[in-house]
Amino acid sequence: MFPPRRHTVADFLGYGRRYQIDYRFPVAPGQPERAARLPIAQGRVEEVTLTAGAELVLSDLKVIQPYASRSRGQAALLIVAVLEGRVRLGLAGRERWLTAGEAYTLCLDDRQVLGAHQPADQRLRTLSLALSDEAMGQWCGSLPPAAPYAWSLPNALALTLEQGYRSGLSGQARRLFFQGLALQLLAQGLTPPAPERLPATATAAPARRLEAVRRLLEEHPEREHDLAALASLAAMSPSTLARRFRAAYGCSPIDYLRRRRLARARELLLGGYSVQQVAHLSGYRHASNFITAFRRAYGVSPGSLSSSRP
Repeated sequence: MFPPRRHTVADFLGYGRRYQIDYRFPVAPGQPERAARLPIAQGRVEEVTLTAGAELVLSDLKVIQPYASRSRGQAALLIVAVLEGRVRLGLAGRERWLTAGEAYTLCLDDRQVLGAHQPADQRLRTLSLALSDEAMGQWCGSLPPAAPYAWSLPNALALTLEQGYRSGLSGQARRLFFQGLALQLLAQGLTPPAPERLPATATAAPARRLEAVRRLLEEHPEREHDLAALASLAAMSPSTLARRFRAAYGCSPIDYLRRRRLARARELLLGGYSVQQVAHLSGYRHASNFITAFRRAYGVSPGSLSSSRP
């Protein structure tokens, strides 16, 4: 395993030189040498060269200071996946949050420059796969679509990525494991998802907009949702959404999300997944919060349910 350590401004600038990324950090008082020692994050970063032109970077960091980055390099294909935490991405003048359980596929060139902002006080676990033109041709035989797109990590792939962080393999065996992981990422990340049919315009009937919100919570409880974003989707104010959603479904949107997460968690526990895996796949940042919520809802601990299965 790659060891945890403190990562300073100087360390990030070193990553930037290797991967052609410009970083911006909070202003540090004092002399430049003191600024270079400013701690930005604590944790692990592992860089794996899979083949010529194919690079995999895994990070598991406690972000101490917020920081921003802007790519200057080129990649025929870049896939960024978030397992925990959130990152604000900026591309072609548009911004979006990438949260736990989501990934982003894009090309990097002179026209498409990727910016990112990482908030402080969070655990951020990400994985990025970058392929050059040559590696892309060898691995996939063709170039991906030019338009970038976000997609949700399937549960099976999310578990495989988790294994990548915890794998005790080393040397050639570890590199082969990550090559297989990269191929799974490519298989999922090179197929743009079908557009979600979300009638979130003011012209759609309120009942249809409410149903769009409910369906989003039903199908993707692992994502981070907040009332303001859901209200924007429904073309309503947060208070109107909360009132109409309760009238239609008997509870608030956030309560519906909580119930859906716990229902998914129960299904996964009965399917043999560990408590830690279930917490992540159900949208909980911390296993302790999941255990408390599950015990409150079902009267038993998730561990007892998992251990009681045949």
